[in-house]
Amino acid sequence: MRVSSRLGLAPGPDRVFFLLALGVLSAVSPMATDMYLASMPALAQFYGAPASTIQLSLSTYMVGMAVGQFLLGPISDVWGRHRLLVAGTSVFLLSSLGIVFSTDVTVLLVLRAIQGFAGAAGVVIARAIVSDIASGIEAAKLYSLLGTIVSVAPIVAPVLGGLIATWAPWQVVFWVLAGFGALMVACVVFVIPETLPPQRRRDGGILGTLGLAGVVVRNRPFMAWAVAMSLSFGSLFSYVSASSFVMQNVVGLSSMGYSLAFAAAAFGSVVAGLVNVRLLNRFTPAQIMIAALAAQGLINALGLVGVLVNAPDWTIVVHTVTAQTCVGFMIGNGIALAQAQVPGRAGSGSAVQGLMQFMVGGAVSPLAGLGGEHTALPMSILMFVFTTAALATALLASRLSEPHNA
Repeated sequence: MRVSSRLGLAPGPDRVFFLLALGVLSAVSPMATDMYLASMPALAQFYGAPASTIQLSLSTYMVGMAVGQFLLGPISDVWGRHRLLVAGTSVFLLSSLGIVFSTDVTVLLVLRAIQGFAGAAGVVIARAIVSDIASGIEAAKLYSLLGTIVSVAPIVAPVLGGLIATWAPWQVVFWVLAGFGALMVACVVFVIPETLPPQRRRDGGILGTLGLAGVVVRNRPFMAWAVAMSLSFGSLFSYVSASSFVMQNVVGLSSMGYSLAFAAAAFGSVVAGLVNVRLLNRFTPAQIMIAALAAQGLINALGLVGVLVNAPDWTIVVHTVTAQTCVGFMIGNGIALAQAQVPGRAGSGSAVQGLMQFMVGGAVSPLAGLGGEHTALPMSILMFVFTTAALATALLASRLSEPHNA
């Protein structure tokens, strides 16, 4: 791939470190969500709050992440990438430390929103950086590789979180996240250069900057792919937000057992991401994404039927692991397909995608917990509904943007 030519990075260690650094920034969301899932019951006990309130800490993080991406993406098109990355990663570190010492559940919810807003800088700008240096199939491959690196986080984070939940107080999770924030700061300062030089930046003040997002929203093919990605994200977060209670209270797994099951699903996504890079040599990103959504839709339909007929509890584990494996075929392709529709507006396109995905994630989290802590039915229904809607939208998007799919 020629992803490093505009950066002056020849293939070799420099490019590897560059991609790994982008992966660290992009991994902030699974690290900040998956690691503390096993500790949710402990948080509920510590704060004296019901499970639904603790699940709101996932929602407030998602809302912060969504709003942060929406604002910081377009601003990075005007101000450049690097300074926003330094600021965002630094605030993420500080907010993680604040949560360690919080004693009120309201403070927890507010700090999680700040943590999400700050972490958004890494997620949205990392995607924009890829668009700065690559396009087309090349970009899809790079997004897939980046997604594969990011998918390591949902393997490491829940296992580490399970160990913490088993042997240490929940505050240790956020000490670890503060350390991850320090790693992000180091990646930005020492590895990632500015990829948007002044001559390629957009002109305008704050209002003009936010107006860039309006331009991409009016692009119908872009919005179709962005909606499809957001709906698939809704299926993912139906699982993420409810899985801790479902796996431990319904299936009967221990904290560590749940973490291993969660890690198995993430590992499946990693393998799928690596296979996806190979498949892109023979199929278009749109073909792969639509096939993956169809497969996930079938898996989720079978999983829902299993819950309705009271199938053995282990089938829930099989259902969720196989469904999440399909995600590895979606993320890189979906992002690349949407970004291809808005050349020259990488930050704004990334911002709109991020806003939509994390707003859906934030809305889904409390819905998945409406049935209480001892049922898998809401999770299963939401996973099926969102995947089916994503498939229908992706088919529409493919027709709207057919010239870009090759």
